[in-house]
This record gives sequence, structure tokens and C-alpha cells, in this order.
Amino acid sequence: PSLFYQFLGADERWGDEAPKKVGMDTYSFCEALGPEEGNRQLRRHWKSWVTEEDISTLFQLNLDTLRIPVGDWMWRPYGAYVNCTDGALPELQRVLELAGKYGLKVLLDIHGLEGSQNGLDNSGRAADVRWTANVFSDAPAMQGRTFSHWATRKAEWIGKFDLDSLSYTELYWDRVDAALDVVRMIADQFAENAAIMGVQPVNEPWQFTPIGPLKRFYWEGYKIVKRRAPGWKYFMHDSFRLNSGLWTNFMNGCPDVVMDTHIYTAWNWPGPAKDFYSMACEAKHTIAAYEANVMPVVVGEWSLATDNCAMWLNGFNDNIPGYPMVQCDMVPCPEPY
Repeated sequence: PSLFYQFLGADERWGDEAPKKVGMDTYSFCEALGPEEGNRQLRRHWKSWVTEEDISTLFQLNLDTLRIPVGDWMWRPYGAYVNCTDGALPELQRVLELAGKYGLKVLLDIHGLEGSQNGLDNSGRAADVRWTANVFSDAPAMQGRTFSHWATRKAEWIGKFDLDSLSYTELYWDRVDAALDVVRMIADQFAENAAIMGVQPVNEPWQFTPIGPLKRFYWEGYKIVKRRAPGWKYFMHDSFRLNSGLWTNFMNGCPDVVMDTHIYTAWNWPGPAKDFYSMACEAKHTIAAYEANVMPVVVGEWSLATDNCAMWLNGFNDNIPGYPMVQCDMVPCPEPY
């Protein structure tokens, strides 16, 4: 998180201009710093974030596959990403070459789409963030500009979302088509790259995503990939609805399809160790039943964390209301690099 330390105290330095001067995801990072300074910092970050030593270590640990998150803006920059994220594709190519050197396979995961598929910072843009003036405190240190996110969170890649009904009132097929264009560009660019074993057209579309349009998106993306890179696996996130029955018979009989599910316990109620062991066993049986009746499953993300104590886990200088539900230890912040 140290890349974002520079935005702490922005309300004191910028006052009413603070919302324009704070980066809390890739998009607002580029907005706050501008394309030139943002790009300078990102290039420095990319080169130090993944090194040959890192890839070598993974190889020595007998890992065989990397899941690399990418943003759609790497192929079709828009808004604040223009010029700010220049150089991202060469850095991806550098890591692919390192993976090939050590015999590791790579899953390219489209982690961010225009409009955000889940409203979280990991999609490139947290939405909607609303800034307010905190004028109700008598303590000067507590006065100034502040923001909220979780009560107004939206994901508007696939359409216009209504917070009151928690449903979509309009579908944005142009954005769906644009995302498919990115899948097409990735397949065209990397079809002959021996290190790549598959692609995931979108990471974690949230649970309110209309299932019909999402299935259509997955199906169209699958056809695009199979025409260009027939040997690739095709990974689809379950939209946090693995158990819903919504995926039964979907793409039944299609080769090389995989359902991606993510297992985290950090947001569960606190409890003794045996509770977490039980949840792990339940997940094992759920996945086994799904694989027997629908399609293969991969756990593309997981963690052994059982609390929300990691710094900025839920966003820059933010937390989900009510979390963490345990008393966290106070430890030094990660050092800048």
C-alpha cells in the first residue's frame, strides 16, 4: 500500500480540492497525479513489483502456474488511463518471458473493465466514492473532507445500477462489446505464446450482475478465444454464486471451460479454529459436487486470513462498516520501496 501513502492528509493540504488529489485505485491515482507523474511512478512500481528473483522463487517452490491480473485499459486506454498506463504491455511481456524461461504457465485474468464490474478498487476504479465535509466534530483534528464508498458502491460495466432496488435499469451492450474486443486483442496478440495456458474475460463480476447477459458475455468470449487460441483454457468467475444453481447445464459439453471461485474467510464471523476447518471441508464437498455435475472448478483466489486486520484490505484508508470484528494488533506500516 505504500504507493498510496502520498495521498494521506490530502484534506489538510488541499481542502475542498482533496477529492481531485487523492488516488485510491488505478484510475484515481492517474487522475490525482496526472499522466506524466502517474506513469513515472507506475513504471518504477512495475519494474520492482515482479522480478526474475520472484519468478525463480516460485519455480523453486514447485509452483507451475501464474494468474496475472491485467486491465482492459492496457489494450484500449480511456479517461485518466490515457498515457498514464503507457508501458504496461511491455512489462507484461517481460513477465511472460520470465515465466517461459522457468517453465511456468500463465493465466491472463482481465481484472478490470470500464465502469467496474464490482465497484471495488481491484477493478481499477472504486465506485461510487462520495466526498463530504465533516463539520459535526468539535475536535479540529476530526474536521475536514472525508469520503464514503460502501453504502454507495456500484458496478456499472454491464449497465446502469439502481441502489434502491439493487438491480440494473439499463444494460450497456457497448461496454460488453468493448470487453469482448479486449478478449479478441489478447487472443490475437498472444495465441502463439507458449507460456499462456488460458484467459479469464472478467474477474469477480459482483453478485448483482444480471445472469443472462453475463452468460452471453462468457459464451461470446469463449467463441472468440477458441477461434484464435484453441488450446487455451477458458476461465469464468462464478459471480459469487457457485451454489445458486444458475450455472447448471451452462456450456455443457464445451471443452476447456473452467469455473473460477474465490474462497476467503477474512469476512466471516470470528470463531474457533475448528469452525474454519469445517468451512474448508464444506467448500471441498461443494466443489466436488459441482465438478461432478457442471464443469471443472479452480480456486483462483484464496487466503488463510481469518480477520480484516490487513492494512487497507477494504480500500485506501477505508473499511467496510462493522469491520474488523476482532481487536487488531498495532504493527508498523509496510516500508515504502
